[in-house]
Amino acid sequence: MSMPEWLNFVDEKRRVNFVKVLAEISQLQDKKDLNFIIIGALSLLMQGYLKYTAYWDIDLLFKNAQRLKEFINHPKPQNLRIINYDDELMISEKITSFHTAWSFTKTWFNVDYILREGIFEFYTENLSVLKPYTTIIELKDGKFPIELYLAHPWDLFVEKVLSPRVVKDIELKVDMSVDIRHIFIIYNREYENQDFWEHIIKKIKCINKEIEFKTKLSTILNLSEELGYGQIVIPDLVLSFLKK
Repeated sequence: MSMPEWLNFVDEKRRVNFVKVLAEISQLQDKKDLNFIIIGALSLLMQGYLKYTAYWDIDLLFKNAQRLKEFINHPKPQNLRIINYDDELMISEKITSFHTAWSFTKTWFNVDYILREGIFEFYTENLSVLKPYTTIIELKDGKFPIELYLAHPWDLFVEKVLSPRVVKDIELKVDMSVDIRHIFIIYNREYENQDFWEHIIKKIKCINKEIEFKTKLSTILNLSEELGYGQIVIPDLVLSFLKK
Protein backbone atom coordinates (compact mmCIF):
# COMPACT_ATOMS: atom_id res chain seq x y z
CA MET A 1 0.00 0.00 0.00
CA SER A 2 1.15 3.55 -0.70
CA MET A 3 -0.07 6.69 0.97
CA PRO A 4 1.07 10.30 1.31
CA GLU A 5 2.86 11.39 4.48
CA TRP A 6 -0.01 13.58 5.68
CA LEU A 7 -2.29 10.56 5.97
CA ASN A 8 -0.15 9.39 8.91
CA PHE A 9 -1.69 12.26 10.87
CA VAL A 10 -5.22 10.93 10.39
CA ASP A 11 -6.26 8.47 13.10
CA GLU A 12 -5.71 4.97 11.71
CA LYS A 13 -9.23 3.78 12.57
CA ARG A 14 -10.70 6.69 10.63
CA ARG A 15 -8.25 6.67 7.73
CA VAL A 16 -10.21 4.51 5.25
CA ASN A 17 -13.35 6.58 5.66
CA PHE A 18 -11.38 9.81 5.37
CA VAL A 19 -9.80 8.74 2.08
CA LYS A 20 -13.17 7.60 0.68
CA VAL A 21 -14.80 10.90 1.67
CA LEU A 22 -11.96 12.92 0.08
CA ALA A 23 -12.14 10.83 -3.09
CA GLU A 24 -15.88 11.49 -3.34
CA ILE A 25 -15.42 15.21 -2.74
CA SER A 26 -12.74 15.14 -5.45
CA GLN A 27 -15.30 13.72 -7.87
CA LEU A 28 -17.74 16.49 -6.94
CA GLN A 29 -15.28 19.31 -7.50
CA ASP A 30 -15.83 20.87 -10.94
CA LYS A 31 -12.30 21.28 -12.29
CA LYS A 32 -13.40 23.11 -15.45
CA ASP A 33 -15.53 25.70 -13.65
CA LEU A 34 -14.41 25.56 -10.03
CA ASN A 35 -17.38 25.32 -7.66
CA PHE A 36 -15.47 25.14 -4.37
CA ILE A 37 -11.98 25.01 -2.90
CA ILE A 38 -10.76 23.29 0.26
CA ILE A 39 -9.61 25.75 2.91
CA GLY A 40 -8.61 25.60 6.56
CA ALA A 41 -6.49 23.09 8.44
CA LEU A 42 -7.02 20.25 5.98
CA SER A 43 -5.44 22.20 3.13
CA LEU A 44 -2.44 22.92 5.38
CA LEU A 45 -2.21 19.25 6.38
CA MET A 46 -2.28 17.98 2.80
CA GLN A 47 0.41 20.47 1.76
CA GLY A 48 2.77 19.41 4.52
CA TYR A 49 2.47 22.34 6.93
CA LEU A 50 0.70 20.55 9.78
CA LYS A 51 2.26 17.44 11.27
CA TYR A 52 0.10 16.35 14.18
CA THR A 53 -2.84 13.99 14.57
CA ALA A 54 -6.28 15.55 14.93
CA TYR A 55 -9.93 15.01 14.04
CA TRP A 56 -9.73 16.96 10.80
CA ASP A 57 -12.78 18.80 9.53
CA ILE A 58 -13.22 19.26 5.79
CA ASP A 59 -14.03 22.90 4.98
CA LEU A 60 -15.43 23.57 1.51
CA LEU A 61 -15.51 27.23 0.46
CA PHE A 62 -18.04 27.68 -2.36
CA LYS A 63 -18.01 30.15 -5.23
CA ASN A 64 -21.59 31.27 -4.62
CA ALA A 65 -24.96 30.13 -3.28
CA GLN A 66 -25.99 28.59 -6.59
CA ARG A 67 -22.92 26.33 -6.76
CA LEU A 68 -23.49 25.34 -3.12
CA LYS A 69 -27.09 24.40 -3.88
CA GLU A 70 -25.97 22.37 -6.90
CA PHE A 71 -23.44 20.54 -4.73
CA ILE A 72 -26.04 19.67 -2.09
CA ASN A 73 -28.47 18.40 -4.73
CA HIS A 74 -25.91 16.48 -6.78
CA PRO A 75 -26.48 12.68 -6.63
CA LYS A 76 -24.19 10.92 -4.15
CA PRO A 77 -23.27 7.20 -3.91
CA GLN A 78 -25.86 5.02 -2.19
CA ASN A 79 -23.32 3.82 0.38
CA LEU A 80 -22.47 7.40 1.44
CA ARG A 81 -24.37 8.54 4.51
CA ILE A 82 -24.71 12.27 5.14
CA ILE A 83 -26.07 13.81 8.31
CA ASN A 84 -27.17 17.45 8.13
CA TYR A 85 -26.54 19.20 11.44
CA ASP A 86 -28.41 22.30 10.24
CA ASP A 87 -31.99 22.51 8.97
CA GLU A 88 -31.05 25.36 6.66
CA LEU A 89 -28.12 27.62 5.78
CA MET A 90 -26.76 29.37 8.87
CA ILE A 91 -26.43 33.02 7.84
CA SER A 92 -24.53 35.64 9.83
CA GLU A 93 -22.99 39.00 8.98
CA LYS A 94 -19.61 37.60 7.88
CA ILE A 95 -20.25 33.97 6.91
CA THR A 96 -22.89 31.56 5.66
CA SER A 97 -22.40 27.92 6.56
CA PHE A 98 -24.03 24.51 6.51
CA HIS A 99 -22.63 21.76 8.75
CA THR A 100 -22.74 18.09 7.82
CA ALA A 101 -21.03 14.79 8.60
CA TRP A 102 -20.13 12.17 5.97
CA SER A 103 -19.43 8.48 6.31
CA PHE A 104 -18.74 5.42 4.17
CA THR A 105 -17.81 3.32 7.20
CA LYS A 106 -18.41 3.36 10.98
CA THR A 107 -16.54 6.63 11.52
CA TRP A 108 -17.64 10.11 10.54
CA PHE A 109 -16.02 13.30 9.29
CA ASN A 110 -17.41 16.80 9.57
CA VAL A 111 -17.81 18.42 6.17
CA ASP A 112 -18.68 22.12 6.39
CA TYR A 113 -20.04 24.10 3.44
CA ILE A 114 -19.03 27.77 3.60
CA LEU A 115 -19.85 30.99 1.78
CA ARG A 116 -17.92 34.20 2.48
CA GLU A 117 -18.20 37.26 0.28
CA GLY A 118 -15.03 37.92 -1.70
CA ILE A 119 -13.01 35.13 -0.07
CA PHE A 120 -13.42 32.54 -2.85
CA GLU A 121 -12.12 35.13 -5.31
CA PHE A 122 -9.23 35.90 -2.93
CA TYR A 123 -8.09 32.27 -3.02
CA THR A 124 -8.70 31.66 -6.72
CA GLU A 125 -7.62 34.90 -8.39
CA ASN A 126 -4.70 33.10 -10.05
CA LEU A 127 -6.70 30.03 -10.97
CA SER A 128 -5.00 29.79 -14.36
CA VAL A 129 -1.67 29.00 -12.65
CA LEU A 130 -3.07 26.95 -9.77
CA LYS A 131 -2.66 23.21 -9.98
CA PRO A 132 -4.80 20.74 -8.06
CA TYR A 133 -3.24 18.48 -5.46
CA THR A 134 -3.18 15.04 -7.11
CA THR A 135 -2.46 11.61 -5.69
CA ILE A 136 -3.67 8.02 -5.79
CA ILE A 137 -4.01 6.42 -2.37
CA GLU A 138 -3.84 2.65 -2.18
CA LEU A 139 -5.65 0.96 0.70
CA LYS A 140 -6.92 -2.56 1.34
CA ASP A 141 -10.27 -1.40 -0.08
CA GLY A 142 -8.68 -0.38 -3.37
CA LYS A 143 -7.14 2.63 -5.10
CA PHE A 144 -8.61 6.08 -4.53
CA PRO A 145 -7.66 8.91 -6.91
CA ILE A 146 -7.75 12.37 -5.36
CA GLU A 147 -7.53 15.58 -7.35
CA LEU A 148 -8.46 18.66 -5.34
CA TYR A 149 -7.89 22.38 -5.51
CA LEU A 150 -6.60 23.48 -2.11
CA ALA A 151 -6.19 26.97 -0.69
CA HIS A 152 -2.60 28.15 -0.96
CA PRO A 153 -0.97 28.11 2.52
CA TRP A 154 0.41 31.62 2.03
CA ASP A 155 -3.09 32.93 1.25
CA LEU A 156 -4.38 31.17 4.36
CA PHE A 157 -1.70 32.99 6.34
CA VAL A 158 -3.02 36.34 5.09
CA GLU A 159 -6.64 35.45 5.76
CA LYS A 160 -5.94 34.13 9.27
CA VAL A 161 -3.91 37.20 10.29
CA LEU A 162 -6.76 39.45 9.13
CA SER A 163 -9.51 37.28 10.64
CA PRO A 164 -11.78 39.00 13.22
CA ARG A 165 -11.67 35.71 15.16
CA VAL A 166 -7.90 36.04 15.52
CA VAL A 167 -8.30 39.64 16.72
CA LYS A 168 -10.55 38.42 19.54
CA ASP A 169 -8.14 35.58 20.37
CA ILE A 170 -5.29 38.08 20.66
CA GLU A 171 -7.31 40.46 22.85
CA LEU A 172 -8.19 37.60 25.19
CA LYS A 173 -4.69 36.02 24.99
CA VAL A 174 -6.26 32.71 23.94
CA ASP A 175 -3.26 30.36 23.96
CA MET A 176 -5.42 27.48 22.60
CA SER A 177 -6.36 29.37 19.41
CA VAL A 178 -6.05 27.05 16.41
CA ASP A 179 -5.79 30.00 14.02
CA ILE A 180 -2.87 31.53 15.93
CA ARG A 181 -1.18 28.13 16.06
CA HIS A 182 -1.43 27.88 12.27
CA ILE A 183 -0.09 31.42 11.83
CA PHE A 184 3.02 30.58 13.87
CA ILE A 185 3.51 27.25 12.09
CA ILE A 186 3.44 28.91 8.66
CA TYR A 187 5.58 31.82 9.87
CA ASN A 188 8.27 29.58 11.38
CA ARG A 189 8.52 27.65 8.12
CA GLU A 190 8.58 30.65 5.79
CA TYR A 191 9.99 33.69 7.61
CA GLU A 192 13.31 33.60 5.71
CA ASN A 193 11.64 32.97 2.35
CA GLN A 194 11.76 36.09 0.15
CA ASP A 195 9.13 34.62 -2.21
CA PHE A 196 6.74 34.21 0.72
CA TRP A 197 6.93 37.89 1.67
CA GLU A 198 6.66 39.04 -1.94
CA HIS A 199 3.51 36.92 -2.27
CA ILE A 200 2.12 38.40 0.97
CA ILE A 201 2.82 41.98 -0.14
CA LYS A 202 1.06 41.39 -3.45
CA LYS A 203 -2.01 39.88 -1.79
CA ILE A 204 -2.46 42.52 0.92
CA LYS A 205 -2.02 45.36 -1.56
CA CYS A 206 -4.55 43.74 -3.88
CA ILE A 207 -7.20 43.72 -1.14
CA ASN A 208 -6.11 47.11 0.26
CA LYS A 209 -5.26 45.68 3.68
CA GLU A 210 -1.53 46.44 3.85
CA ILE A 211 -1.49 48.60 6.98
CA GLU A 212 -4.04 46.44 8.81
CA PHE A 213 -2.16 43.24 8.02
CA LYS A 214 1.24 44.55 9.08
CA THR A 215 -0.17 45.97 12.32
CA LYS A 216 -1.91 42.71 13.23
CA LEU A 217 1.03 40.50 12.28
CA SER A 218 3.39 42.67 14.31
CA THR A 219 1.09 42.35 17.33
CA ILE A 220 0.89 38.56 16.96
CA LEU A 221 4.67 38.16 16.68
CA ASN A 222 5.32 40.44 19.66
CA LEU A 223 2.87 38.41 21.78
CA SER A 224 4.46 35.07 20.91
CA GLU A 225 5.73 34.39 24.43
CA GLU A 226 2.46 35.38 26.10
CA LEU A 227 0.60 33.10 23.70
CA GLY A 228 2.84 30.17 24.59
CA TYR A 229 5.06 30.05 21.48
CA GLY A 230 8.30 31.20 23.04
CA GLN A 231 10.52 33.86 21.56
CA ILE A 232 10.00 34.11 17.81
CA VAL A 233 12.83 34.90 15.41
CA ILE A 234 12.14 38.18 13.61
CA PRO A 235 14.97 38.64 11.09
CA ASP A 236 15.79 41.81 9.18
CA LEU A 237 13.76 40.54 6.22
CA VAL A 238 10.61 40.52 8.35
CA LEU A 239 11.39 43.81 10.12
CA SER A 240 11.88 45.44 6.73
CA PHE A 241 8.52 44.06 5.57
CA LEU A 242 6.69 45.31 8.66
CA LYS A 243 8.19 48.82 8.46
CA LYS A 244 7.65 49.48 4.74
